[in-house]
Amino acid sequence: MPKNYLAIDYGERRVGLAFACGSIGIAFPRETIDLSEKNLWTELEKQVKTNKITDFVLGMPIHPNNHPDSKQKTVENFAKELQKKFPEIELHTQDESYSTQDAMAIVGTSKNKIDKTAAAIILQRFLAGNF
Repeated sequence: MPKNYLAIDYGERRVGLAFACGSIGIAFPRETIDLSEKNLWTELEKQVKTNKITDFVLGMPIHPNNHPDSKQKTVENFAKELQKKFPEIELHTQDESYSTQDAMAIVGTSKNKIDKTAAAIILQRFLAGNF
């Protein structure tokens, strides 16, 4: 059975989501969730059910010197909550370095498009390293 991946580019204001079916190996931007307008857990639950998600790929901020910063700790805390809420779904992390800059080069400055495109970039990098 092919795996279905949901990538998460976690931010404290917006969260980008992207999807890929493991049998195809191509990531597609899905949506950007504005946390001031929508509940993240409700939206993730919808994505999990609708797309039969088997694996999460979470973008992890990694510094060149490998020293964690406050953003990395925030994402690590989110990862713990994600595992608690969805224990049946395997969680992978992927270095998210420069994904936002790469997304901006593709879609410009639209905040709605940047986050979901960054999630797709993170997911494509993960898939490229695991196929």
